[in-house]
Formats: sequence, structure tokens, C-alpha cells
Amino acid sequence: MKKTIVIVLLTFSLPLFSQEKINVQFLQNEYAHDVDIKTKVFEEVLYKTGNYSIDKFFVREKEDWEKFNYNFEDYQLIISSRLGGDMPEKLRNEFVDYIAKGGSLVITHQGVSSFYDWPKFHEIIGLGWYESDAGEHIFWNEKTENFVRTPIFHGVGVGHGKQHEFIVTMRDTEHPISKGIPVKWMQSKDELYHGLRGPAQNITVIATAYSDKNTWGSGDHEPIAWTTNFGKGRVFVTVLGHVMKEEFKNAIKGINSCENKNEAIYSVGFQTLFARGAEWAATGKVTTRIPHDFPSEKESSTVEPSKVNWNN
Repeated sequence: MKKTIVIVLLTFSLPLFSQEKINVQFLQNEYAHDVDIKTKVFEEVLYKTGNYSIDKFFVREKEDWEKFNYNFEDYQLIISSRLGGDMPEKLRNEFVDYIAKGGSLVITHQGVSSFYDWPKFHEIIGLGWYESDAGEHIFWNEKTENFVRTPIFHGVGVGHGKQHEFIVTMRDTEHPISKGIPVKWMQSKDELYHGLRGPAQNITVIATAYSDKNTWGSGDHEPIAWTTNFGKGRVFVTVLGHVMKEEFKNAIKGINSCENKNEAIYSVGFQTLFARGAEWAATGKVTTRIPHDFPSEKESSTVEPSKVNWNN
């Protein structure tokens, strides 16, 4: 049976893998969040959904940046779940130049807390885990059915409530990333960020989730997936996908940061947004199908990446 499944997958994947190869760099900073698991999931999802060539660079110590000998221009896409604040100034300038000239970027979850001291990066990703002076906060107003921008220094502070399952609502159903995805679906147990701040220029919010005050949230429908354009570059951001190293589970007193284990990163909803967001950022279009295992509005779907059925 196993052999038969492998043959079927290869047969259905041939049209997708006939596309031109997309060069990708994973640029990861070691932190309390488990970047090794995240990187493995990213890699498995991309290899199952497209024709990608992947290089990886991990910054585990400050000095590791001295070993960086890649050229951003060699890649169509950079992916990170967090970047370190110790990136040298020269490399920061090269990174900005790469995006502005048409490079692409995908940022997930804790990646929005990268570079507290770098306003240009804030501009690139639009919104982030930054203080109230970093820019506006955006949320969806259910009564007026539009997005509201809370000005600098006002509104809720950045944070997240208890880990829980929550409904994701697609707000832009015609964007290539979201087209065909059910309007409402249940995310597996995850952290739901609220009060994110930033310049929020050239931003398109694709999806939101209600941050319920009963789970220590903001009471607003918060952005959880969006795109920005920076110069000629395309950027996709989703704040879904929390997974913590076991050694840091009690880093915040009274909270088990590992209680969701791998549920959020194995969420088929998250994997779908990531796969389609990566393809859009790299190429400007999306051919990745909605998996057979995609969650419903009432039930989440948590599946190891190797077992997700992308050939529905």
C-alpha cells in the first residue's frame, strides 16, 4: 500500500514540478520558539507543493552573521519565522535593496517581532509585535464591515491571550492566496496575536480572527494574514504557527507555552496559507490546491506535513 501511494503522489505532482525551479533561502534566528521544527515543516510543505530549491542559514549565536556568504539576489524568495537584531548594517541594506528591487519574503508567527530597532523592516512587513509608537493598529469592525486604523499611541497594546482554537475569516476572498479557501475555518490550538503595530503601507489584510476577551484577547477581529508591497517586492505574512521549545514551556510564569505542542504548525489551514503565500510571493500567482484535509468552520485539522493530501 505504501508503495502505491508514493507512485500516485508522483504521478499527480508531475505537472507542478515541471515548472521552473524556485530558489528559496530559509533565514532563521535561534530563539525560544522551535525554529528547527518550523523549518522542517516549511521544507516539507514546499517540496510537496512546488518545484523549490532550498538553502538554509541559521543564526544561533551573534557571531554567526559573520559566516553569512550568500547573495540575496540569487533567491526568488526568503522565508523566516524570526530574524535577529544583530544582523550587520551592510546586510540590512542589502536585504532592503533586494526586496525593493523585486525580491520576495514570507514571515510567519514570531517573525513579526524581528528587529525592534529597524523601522525599514517594519515598513516591509507592514505590521509587527512592536510598541505603540511603531505605527497604526488595524482591526476589522464587524458592525461597519470595514477595517479601522487606530492611530499611533492609541488602542490596545500588543500581546496574545491563552492558546486556543479559533475561527479564521477570509476577508479578501479574491486574492490569489485566498481564492477558493473556505471563508471561515477553524485554526488548531495556537496563539492569537492582537494589537500589532506598524506603518501598514500598501497592505492587504487577507484574513482575521476574533480575539475574544474571554481568552484574554483584545475584543477585536485581528489581522492574522496579510500581504504588502515594498518597492517591486512582494511580502506575505501570517502570525499563525506557534511552536515552543520544551525547555521554555514555563518561561512565562503560570503559562505553559508548549501546551499546543505541534498543533498550530501542523494545522492544515496554516500549511495551506503558508504554501500559497510562498508561491504568490515568489511568482505572483498561485497554483497550489486546497488540500483534502482542510479544516471546516466547526472542526480544526491537524496533520503532519508528510501526510497532508495536496492532490484533492
